[in-house]
Amino acid sequence: MLALGSHFQRTAVVLLCRSVATNATMSHTGSVNATSNSNPPLRVIRGVVFDMDGTLTVPCIDFAEMRRRAGVTEGDILTVIDAWPAERRAKAYAAIAEIEAEALQNMKIMPGAAELCSLLDSAHVPRALVTRNVSSSVDFFHRTHFDLPPFFPALSREWTPYKPDPGSLLHIAEHWGVKGTELVMIGDSAKDDVVCANRAGAVSILLDIDNTYTGLEDPKLAGELKPTFIVSSLNEAAEVLHTKVQLSPARYPEAAAAGEDASH
Repeated sequence: MLALGSHFQRTAVVLLCRSVATNATMSHTGSVNATSNSNPPLRVIRGVVFDMDGTLTVPCIDFAEMRRRAGVTEGDILTVIDAWPAERRAKAYAAIAEIEAEALQNMKIMPGAAELCSLLDSAHVPRALVTRNVSSSVDFFHRTHFDLPPFFPALSREWTPYKPDPGSLLHIAEHWGVKGTELVMIGDSAKDDVVCANRAGAVSILLDIDNTYTGLEDPKLAGELKPTFIVSSLNEAAEVLHTKVQLSPARYPEAAAAGEDASH
């Protein structure tokens, strides 16, 4: 498992735990102001939801080859396939399954993922997973690459409607007894993760490790595609959770413990 070093871990623990405990407010420029009441309070966040491929794991799925084998040249690949007759649909999903199975051999956890999740656990902030991959891939990730309690709920392709429909986030919010507006969604896809979060009223953090976008004002991130924040690493995502929102423990203790319970 990739590590960030003990110094970062000690610092991050202090930062995130302080984020949960303090009532300090912050200006839009990010400077902490613990004494003045002139700044608006930070948005309260009671749960964090992660995408899997390209977010919790280093990108390794060849989506261009997936489209070629499945025979989908344009549009949302899952939506297009679901509209096909049963026989053609089954062949296309078999092709997708081949690509996903091949990718498992190269799966690696994203730098900073384990540390960020451990910090959320320490702060009693529940975490979930929503992916358009299949449940067997999620199980493989939990079993071979993730030493912490599993994400819960962990919604895979078998759970519909898929992202970018907000149903998955709203389902998780209901499960945790919180509002959609009290969630953060972290993912690497503007069209899936960011749009899903925006439609659910959640805070969205776009993970852009390849610097595909120039920033929040990039014209490719207009409308529903525009995230609340954009970062280039999960370390930066951790900093956003410390400085830009107010993390709060789960309203119901069992929500934070759900992942641990699911691992037994």
